[in-house]
Formats: sequence, structure tokens, C-alpha cells
Amino acid sequence: MANDLLIQDVGSSGPRLLFVEPYLTASHAAFAQGLMAHVPARWTLLGLPGRHWRWRLRGAAAFLADQAAEVLARPWEGLVCSDMLGLAELRGLVPSLAKAPALVVFHENQLAYPAPGRADQSQQDRDLYLAFSNLTSARAAHRVVFNSNFHRDQFLRAARELVSRLPDMRPLGLAANIEAKSGALPMPIDPTEANGQVREPRTGPLRIVWNHRWAQDKDPEQFFAALERLAADGLDFQVAVLGPAPAKPPAVFASAQKTLGRHIVQWGHAEDRAEYWRWLFWADVVVSTARQEYFGLSVAEAVWAGCRPLAPDALVYPELYPERFRYQPGQLLPALEALARLPEQTRRENYRPLAEKFTWQAQAPAWQKIIQQTMKEA
Repeated sequence: MANDLLIQDVGSSGPRLLFVEPYLTASHAAFAQGLMAHVPARWTLLGLPGRHWRWRLRGAAAFLADQAAEVLARPWEGLVCSDMLGLAELRGLVPSLAKAPALVVFHENQLAYPAPGRADQSQQDRDLYLAFSNLTSARAAHRVVFNSNFHRDQFLRAARELVSRLPDMRPLGLAANIEAKSGALPMPIDPTEANGQVREPRTGPLRIVWNHRWAQDKDPEQFFAALERLAADGLDFQVAVLGPAPAKPPAVFASAQKTLGRHIVQWGHAEDRAEYWRWLFWADVVVSTARQEYFGLSVAEAVWAGCRPLAPDALVYPELYPERFRYQPGQLLPALEALARLPEQTRRENYRPLAEKFTWQAQAPAWQKIIQQTMKEA
């Protein structure tokens, strides 16, 4: 519905910049608001609700060209969008936008998702268009930013592999073109949301937080299996399970809630951001069991709040955290067991410096620079 279209103006001086976000929720919404707050410009945000993600990626360009024609036709000096927009399609439908240098920011991509082995052939075939939409958006942009080098490298490998599988008329230079104009910047976190909360001294059992989407690609089965084993072995701990849940979350959540019983102190998404940060400051350890992760915003937020990270020695994590904060395949249980036996050792260290480089205060100059570089491409 047209009434769901958000048009928001931010800033009163500087270049006229348009931000198009067809999936305005969670990290996508936080990034859009953060960028407009930290990069001085006369911003206009076009946003659509964060639901029906496949349809957003497929249909947002046509909807916006129809319902936001007046806004899109303005003389923009630059355009920023996320990977959820079919940029090439929008520029074709609104030819005047072709004059505005464009930056595409990839939070995720459809070339390498779902994780290998998590989708059958029919799903891979069905999502092929979405993958190619990501490719053409990157090709249509003047600059492309991924939220990690791991993400950029994986995207480019997947792009070359996808092109090689096409039946004919292969755009062989596509990946090389994208590679030449792409880079990586962390997805910044906003510690001001913590509103001055501090980490209070604590004693007692180890406090664990799991603050991820309730989805299969976060591998909740591995996480809860480790906790259930800890409990069965008689080790004491407390756990806060946060993160947004779909209408039908994986069945393991219901069974784990029963099994872990007395160890649970929080169960379910904290809608209020201040409440969410309160649980991050409460915890000692943040655990990731992700199978698919391009940056790990929730881990970075918890680390800034003072949690010790415990993440796989895979995906993006070797790029972000030292080896001692990563566990090898099959080693989550012994890693957690060691922490649970001596929680006071975990509490002696200050982990915030690991995440300081991910804050908007640290990253704003780099984002300002990439937008300035993009505008020069006109």
C-alpha cells in the first residue's frame, strides 16, 4: 500500500542525497538512520516496511517508480541503497536517476544464501533471479560496500561461479567490474542506545546471552545442545535468549525452554532497545553458533557492552576477533565448560576495546569518505 511508504527528510545543508531502503527494519533501519545522522547532507529516505523480503527485492523498484515518482525525479547529487533494491531496474524505470552516482551497501547477498546445504535445488532455482538482481545492482552502482572482507570475497567467488553456470551469453566481465569498485566497511553500532548504562560488578554463575534471530542459519540446535549438556553435567549458569522470532520459530526453542528451565532468566525478543542493552550489560559471554554471518552486529553490540565473545573459528569471525575468542568445530561445549567453571576469570577482562572500532564514532569518517568518493564518480 502507498500509505506504507516512508518519506523522511534529515539535514538542512550539504549535498542532496537520496537513501532508498526497501526493507526498513532491524539492522537495515539502524544503518539508514545512523548514516543520515553521521554523514552531513540533505538526506531524503524512501523506506518500505521490512516484510516479504523476496517481494521487496523483486518488486520495490517498480512500486517506488510508481508511488514515489516525484521524489525520485528530484535532482539528486547521490544515491545510497541497500542490497534489497533492484538498483538497475529502478534506474531504468526512472532515467533521471542514472545521473546520480550510486552507492550500494550489502548487508547480505542472495548469491550465497541460504548457507550451503540448507536449500534444495528447487529453492536455489527459484532464488536465481534474486541472486542476479544483486549482481545487476552492484554492476549499476558506482561504488559497492560490503560489511566485511569475508562478505566481499564470498560474493565475488559466488558471482564468478554463477556466471560460469549460465547456459550462454555469459557476462564474463561482471565480477571483475564489481571487484574493481568494491570495498569493505563494518556495519557500525550505535552505543548511544545504551543510554549511559554501565557494567555492574557481579558474582555467581556464568551469565550467557544469545541475541540472534531465531532462525536455522544461526544454528540454535548447536547452542542449546551445549547448554543442555552443561546442565546435565551439573554446571551452573544463567542464560538470556534474545533476538527476534518468526511466527513459527525452529522447534528447538520450545524444547530448550522446557529443558533449561531454571537456568533461563530472559526468554524472547526485547522490543525496547534500552531493555535489550540492559541484558547485554547483564551478560558475561555472548555466544554465536552462526552458519552464515557477514558481520555479526549482535555480537559486536554485546562485546561493546562488555561481554566476552565466543564465536566460531569460521565465517567473518577470524577477521573480527582474536583466536582465543573463537572455537573450533565441535569445541563449543568444552569452551563453554571452561568459562562456566571459572566465571570470575571471564569477568576480570575488559572486552569493550574489541568493539570500539565498530562504533559510529569510529566509522563515520570512513563512511563520509566513501560517499564523497561516490559523488565524484558523476
